[in-house]
Formats: sequence, structure tokens, C-alpha cells
Amino acid sequence: MRLLTEIEKVIPISMEMESALRKKFVKRNVFRTESLHQTGKIARALFFIEEGLIRIFYHNSSGKDITYGFYTEGDFITIPESFYTQSPSKYHMEMLEDGEIYEVSCTDLNQLFSDFPEMQKFENKTLQSFLLKASERIVALQFLSAEERYDTLMEAQPSIIGRAPLGTIASYLGITQETLSRIRNKKKMLFDPDQKEIA
Repeated sequence: MRLLTEIEKVIPISMEMESALRKKFVKRNVFRTESLHQTGKIARALFFIEEGLIRIFYHNSSGKDITYGFYTEGDFITIPESFYTQSPSKYHMEMLEDGEIYEVSCTDLNQLFSDFPEMQKFENKTLQSFLLKASERIVALQFLSAEERYDTLMEAQPSIIGRAPLGTIASYLGITQETLSRIRNKKKMLFDPDQKEIA
């Protein structure tokens, strides 16, 4: 159970805690395009991705679908500002692949924190991860070129390029799909000079 392995990287897990975690985190088989959270709703669960790819997105003032982030195996994911304040969110969360996740409700998670105070360290680590990811995205959009943003994504999450639709990747990078194609063609030609550029 990868969930336990990831938590144990942060804190030791006693037999009692393991039993509680197995009870509170409910296993779900999920399918591509399935919504885990909808715009305007309150995020009432924290998810752990055992297998699969999830994206969070929102709609801008023009109604365009903008990808906020991609999450893969081993990630804990929720809409933090909604989950921790129990207020409606502007974000939407969906599966991009069939997969397997573990879900724990806000109520059950708080019960775990109450029963096992040492889990506070795990919560702090999870919050830190959310904050760092948000900060990195802001920095990338403000200070990096389109090509540098692509390189950063490739370094941090190389599997995304082959798993997510190009349109969602382009919206995450803040560029058009045509620009993304040009960047990818340029990268391919650097590694294979004989390859012809795709129009």
C-alpha cells in the first residue's frame, strides 16, 4: 500500500495508526474524465493517488479552461484553500486517466490528527508541498520564458508530456498549443538534427 509508504517517509506508523489509516482512507477505482471536485463546491476530501493522473483547472474570465497543476502517483491532493476553510472553490479536479485513489474526508482526517498527534508533522509536510507547488507556478509564469517553463515541467514531471493532452499542458504553461508544438519540435531537433520539423 503506497499510501502507508509515503506517510512513513514522514512519521513512523504504529500498528494502531496503520489500522486507523486503512479504515479512514477509502480505496476508490476512478475513471478518465471523472470529476473529483467541481467548481463552486466545498472540498471535503483529501486524496492520495495510488495510480493515475489528476489535473486541477479553472475557467478564466473568458471562460477558457486553464490547467493549474498535474498530480501523479504518490501525491496527496485536494483544493487546499477550500479544504482547510470549508468554503466553495473556483477550481475543478478531474481524472486524466483511469486510476486508483484513496480518499479521506475532512472529518475523518481531523479525527486521525486528534487520535495521533504525531500526524501533525505529516499535515505540515503536505501543506508545505501545496505551498511550494503554488509558489513555483507563480514564479514560472512571472519570470520564466515559455521554453524555460516547458523545461521546468520536463524536469519536475517528465511523464506528463506523454500522459496529458497537449492542450492541457499548453494551458498549464500559459502558451498556445501551437507554441508548445514549436518548442517540442525544437527540442526534438536538438537531440536529432536529422529530424524534420513538424508544421
